[in-house]
Amino acid sequence: MTGLNGHGQSPMTVSLANMPGTIVPGGHITLLFDVKSPSSLPDSLREEIQLPEKWRLLSQRRPVRTSGDQSVRYFYVVGTPAVCASGIYQVKFTVRAGDVHTGDVHTGDVHTGDRQVTTHVPLTIGQIRNVELFVVTQPEFVREGDTLRLTYLVRNSGNNAEKFLLKSDRGHVENLTDSLTLEPGADTNVTVSQVIPVTDNNAWQASSNLSVMMTGAAEPVYSVTSIPVFSSKVRKIDRYFRFPVEVGGAYLSYRYGGRRYGGKQFTAYQYQATGKGFLDQKERHYVDFTIRGPNQFVFPAVGTYDQYSLDYAFRKRLLISAGDYVLQLNNLMEFGRFGRGLRVEQQFKKVAYTVFYQKARFFMNQKDSFGGKFVFKINESANVGVHYASKNVVFHDRRFWSHLTALAANVHTKEFNLESEASAGQAIGETDYGAFLRLQLTKKWVSITSNVIYAGKHFYGFYNNSRLFNNNIGFNITRKLTVGASNNFSDINPSLDANLYSVSPKDRSYMGYVSYAPDQRNRFFLFYSKAERKDRQQPASFHYSENFSNFSYNLTSPKFTLFYQGRYGYSKNHLAPDNDGRNESFSNQLQPAVRLFPWIWVGGYFEHQHTSKFSTSGVVENLFFYGGNARVSIKRNLYAGFLYRNNYAPDELYVRRSFLDASVILDLKRHVFTLSGGRSYIPNVGNTDQNTLFFNVRYALRLNVPLGRKKNIGTVKGQLTGFGYRKQGNLIQLGSHKFMTDSTGMFSFEGVAPDRYYLSITQNESGSEGVVPVVRMPMLVDVRPDSLNVVEIPLTRTGSIAGRIEFLKAKQNGLSAALTEKPSVLVKLTSENGSYLTELNDKGEFSFREIRPGTWAISVFIPGGADRFVVEESDRQLTVESDQTLDLTFRIRPNEKRIHFSERNFEVSVKK
Repeated sequence: MTGLNGHGQSPMTVSLANMPGTIVPGGHITLLFDVKSPSSLPDSLREEIQLPEKWRLLSQRRPVRTSGDQSVRYFYVVGTPAVCASGIYQVKFTVRAGDVHTGDVHTGDVHTGDRQVTTHVPLTIGQIRNVELFVVTQPEFVREGDTLRLTYLVRNSGNNAEKFLLKSDRGHVENLTDSLTLEPGADTNVTVSQVIPVTDNNAWQASSNLSVMMTGAAEPVYSVTSIPVFSSKVRKIDRYFRFPVEVGGAYLSYRYGGRRYGGKQFTAYQYQATGKGFLDQKERHYVDFTIRGPNQFVFPAVGTYDQYSLDYAFRKRLLISAGDYVLQLNNLMEFGRFGRGLRVEQQFKKVAYTVFYQKARFFMNQKDSFGGKFVFKINESANVGVHYASKNVVFHDRRFWSHLTALAANVHTKEFNLESEASAGQAIGETDYGAFLRLQLTKKWVSITSNVIYAGKHFYGFYNNSRLFNNNIGFNITRKLTVGASNNFSDINPSLDANLYSVSPKDRSYMGYVSYAPDQRNRFFLFYSKAERKDRQQPASFHYSENFSNFSYNLTSPKFTLFYQGRYGYSKNHLAPDNDGRNESFSNQLQPAVRLFPWIWVGGYFEHQHTSKFSTSGVVENLFFYGGNARVSIKRNLYAGFLYRNNYAPDELYVRRSFLDASVILDLKRHVFTLSGGRSYIPNVGNTDQNTLFFNVRYALRLNVPLGRKKNIGTVKGQLTGFGYRKQGNLIQLGSHKFMTDSTGMFSFEGVAPDRYYLSITQNESGSEGVVPVVRMPMLVDVRPDSLNVVEIPLTRTGSIAGRIEFLKAKQNGLSAALTEKPSVLVKLTSENGSYLTELNDKGEFSFREIRPGTWAISVFIPGGADRFVVEESDRQLTVESDQTLDLTFRIRPNEKRIHFSERNFEVSVKK
């Protein structure tokens, strides 16, 4: 027994015999009150129960009294409202004994002549979080370049107000606010729109999706729908098989180093030809080539060096690279080298091999190299291999051959990735070793990454005399909160090509962090770090150690983005002479960006640093950095970009940095014009003043070179059939090809390449009201080689459906009467030809117009209220006929509850 006692003017007590658990809204509970007394209870007892607002008493049972009873039990069944907010509610139960005197007519108070006992029972209504998402309207198909719009119904079927965000990965939510709030039982319509891109595909599907991101730890609600897409362009059927090629030329002007420091200026003209595609219609032979020249530059600026490359692939099993190519044999021996030579790769079911010869072009410390690797595939996710390479190396003015051998193993699964290598190298009578490890483990609650690089002093591969230990572990406390720690020890000497514009500073750091993302738009990041960084170049521009705390915030929205970073700590400048102390160091950085129009983004960069890290004398300085950027995209054929920075901190200038960068691209399908220029910093050029200026103008002509007439092409012919309808002037579209029907409804497509196509019809507006194809459109047509497809599209007049909902009252009366509120009702009509969803109007009516004749299924349902109401014959099969309207009636009644009594216990059952 649960002792919830009330106290009055006598030893008579009241207690609750059963304490209900958490109550579901719309459900019922049983309360058993025991009234006791050490002696006999009074002969006259009167009880009263007071319920919270809108709660109902479904049933009660008074005890049968006998003289001398010391205890009696009162029995109540209470119903809760269907829409009842979570929380604690009080039920008050009072028992009075004795005669009741006349009350005060002014106050309404009642005075008892003997005793009164009252008890309060706290009852808990549980929280129900149930947001439902339905597709209300969707088109049968959409054309390329058009805007696809889908309307969704978002309904809160829970018992508390819900605040949530709406997000679509494919498009954008129209009239979107930062957040929406729906009261219990409320709903709203949301439209998601997206522009369908123009492609070269004949038949494909566009996906529209919507996610409802609720607060707290609730799982998001997600819905995705696929819509057929076909081209809107009128394109002539091409009977030739073609190979895409671009040819053109460029004017280049490039200067590195300032004029007063002896900088050099180069001006030249170059030709260029590129092409990639299949050489045959069976798509077995694939070619990708680049021809650019002549070479007129000493330094390999971006896109200015000559290049003659040819890649050939046969059925994706054999790959041959001739001329200039990037070699990536493995991580230790040759991670990335641009040079001229030959490479052959071949894939088999269980094994694969690679052999190569290459002469480096932009790394003066390496001449010829050759080698290869053999890989054995254990399964789809794991393999082991043996690698070999010999390199003619120039090191400290000494030239020699380095012979390298490695064993490698790789494992790639959804949660676990491992790349490992162990290598040995022999050169100038010395043997040394290298090791590489990259590990990634991702679980629901933890993520671990680890990177290790080791190369000995006499190991002359891609790395030499290098150490790298980088580790990170993160714990996902919740979906929004992550804590973790990381460390980085970097002392590597990579053999980078001169056109990569990068050096590798020494780095030591330890960090603990907390990441919190309350939603998809906002992210907070807090960490504490101890670090030391040193410039490798001589003379060094920075060498400092620091410990600091960092806070950053990132906001991402469709029209505005913002990044803020604030740091505070202490730093020590090791380049300053006789500097043994630490100085206060702090910085603030702000990067906003706003979308002024759908076609332009404008952003800014603002940073202030208060530090002594970069002062040669160790004096605290105030450094200011600022800049701006813009991105423009107009009608998908004019693109422009702009960037400006006044300066960079010295520890940022170990990769190529742009102080000014502007570019404009005009794409006219066949003709492409490109204009670019700017001023940048290149770290590994030996000039006193390393500012560079460049200007570039390019033109390219796109050609589709015919390689022969198409073979094995197909033909599609068809006709619109049916009587009494206008068949002339209807637009039939097959993929990107169009045909206007003649007076008999005939159409024809000849010389169609084998593929899958969507065939659709756009009917003549005159005389086509209430007329639809019998078959579902668009129709998927498979065009096979040397085949004739005959398609018949019968037309018919549509039918319609009209209906109403009758809300019935409960059959029980009095205390047993159930709730009488009208719920929200949805009606869904489905068949193989599509589906439609609608709501009731104010009169409880619904309708579906211009429905294709045939068999349909109609269903009536109540979101979130299926357990409280019963829909009689909720699912029905219908036959829609031409020019006829079906009249339907559905009845909805409350789900009644009945209580059955026995001498010892009670039972609750639901009658449907």
